Amino acid sequence: MTGGRQHHRQRSAAENDAFQRAVSEARDRHNLSDVAKLYTTLRKRGARELVGLCPFHSEKSPSFEVNDAKGVYYCHGCGVSGDAFKLLMEKGGLSFRQAFEALTGDAFPTVSDEERAKRKEDDARQLAERIALARSIWASSVHPAGTPAEVYARSRGIIMPLPETVRFVMTPRWRDAETGEVGRNHPAMACALQDAHGAIVGVQCVFLQDGGRRKYERIHADGSKAKAKLTFGVIVGSAFRIGPPSDHVVICEGPEDGLTLRQQLPDRTVWVACGTALMSRVSLPSTIRYITLAGDNGTAGQAAVDEATAAYMAGGVEVAAIFPDEGFKDWNDQLRGVRG
Repeated sequence: MTGGRQHHRQRSAAENDAFQRAVSEARDRHNLSDVAKLYTTLRKRGARELVGLCPFHSEKSPSFEVNDAKGVYYCHGCGVSGDAFKLLMEKGGLSFRQAFEALTGDAFPTVSDEERAKRKEDDARQLAERIALARSIWASSVHPAGTPAEVYARSRGIIMPLPETVRFVMTPRWRDAETGEVGRNHPAMACALQDAHGAIVGVQCVFLQDGGRRKYERIHADGSKAKAKLTFGVIVGSAFRIGPPSDHVVICEGPEDGLTLRQQLPDRTVWVACGTALMSRVSLPSTIRYITLAGDNGTAGQAAVDEATAAYMAGGVEVAAIFPDEGFKDWNDQLRGVRG
């Protein structure tokens, strides 16, 4: 690919499975909210989601979301995202080893065995329900040709034929699991999310307006912006896949970047993690031997690539990293010549 900066790292033969298991267990010992409370005050919103003022930038309306079920945080104001490790490292100033020691020690309340068992049962039920919802949305979607989904893709400079994993759908933006109420249908570009075995377990919807000429926009009463992208089903570990099966995949953050990279690298298979914090958490089939991480420019993008590099190299996968040219935030901005 032309116009990209490359950084290569050598393959690691470190204790792959043991390392991954230890990191996962350390992350799962605590509720992420207990870690985040060191840096901000949180209030509950939804079954497992909490919200507060972002500890990474100054704001008056809370846009920092913490999800204990997924173990990730995201700020809709500044775009920062991550997990317990990343929060302790970037906000607490700890090294990876220090963060690991904090999460494996007694610095935070641990989830009890009883609570863990109940959570496992609840999570299994909720997981099945989320996957069923995502599959029902995908089943109601249609080929994108001539729809607002195609209009949106073309507006982002994507001129190649859209892959089979992209469709158009009319679907509600919200559903109340307790009352059964649903919102009205909105147009969206639907991107199928597949697990390591290739099964569709989620759908990321990029909601649209003006016939697909721009993403959905709305300001809430508290001044915060509504999300244009919503994911239904499973997002952690899954990926929006573009291209045929391969032992070498390019992993990036967002669907627009994924389509851009596939268009500019037609001989490469691209997987989209659908989140900065999730680049390191894509579940890989054993057939994948090489990964090129296509990161965003900026501190958050570099940190995401560094975290993903460590995770995948520890799993015995050879890793390289590329970034857009300086002056461009992401790959789609570079494609469209949008600087900023």
